[in-house]
Amino acid sequence: MKIKKKSIYVFICSFVGVTLTWFINHKMGYGAVIANGLVGVMAATFLPNDLAGITYTSSFVGMSSLSVIPSFAAAFLGSIIVGIIFLITAEIYAGIGGKGGTTAALSTIITKTIINFFS
Repeated sequence: MKIKKKSIYVFICSFVGVTLTWFINHKMGYGAVIANGLVGVMAATFLPNDLAGITYTSSFVGMSSLSVIPSFAAAFLGSIIVGIIFLITAEIYAGIGGKGGTTAALSTIITKTIINFFS
């Protein structure tokens, strides 16, 4: 089984988006909006458009409160889930508005459900 280079980039951007936003939000204490804004600006500045969009959308998951995403490990799980959803739904959501918010909301709900199942 050959893994596409694009899939690896999606997972890396998802990981950076979720965990960096979560870290800035909760560990550094800047809050969800500033954390999301910083990650979004950095992604838009340094990444190509498609990867910047994935990183920015993933940062929505990192904006979640500690009652939803309580730890860095949970943020890591959320990044994997958002990456999988990006890869699965890339063609389904093409050209439809609200893709980022829908993907982030779905990823957060799935992550919270998995965390609740194992706690």
